[in-house]
Amino acid sequence: GAEFRLLGFPVDVNPSDGVPFLDVVHVLQEVQVQVKAVRRLHGV
Repeated sequence: GAEFRLLGFPVDVNPSDGVPFLDVVHVLQEVQVQVKAVRRLHGV
């Protein structure tokens, strides 16, 4: 399936695996929000 690299790890975004691409996008957005929150806590 189609893959893209996330933090150096290959991530399969093939919907046939049972994980819709939109779910992957949603997870990435959640991670982005958490990263921003952590940066705020550390004052970066």
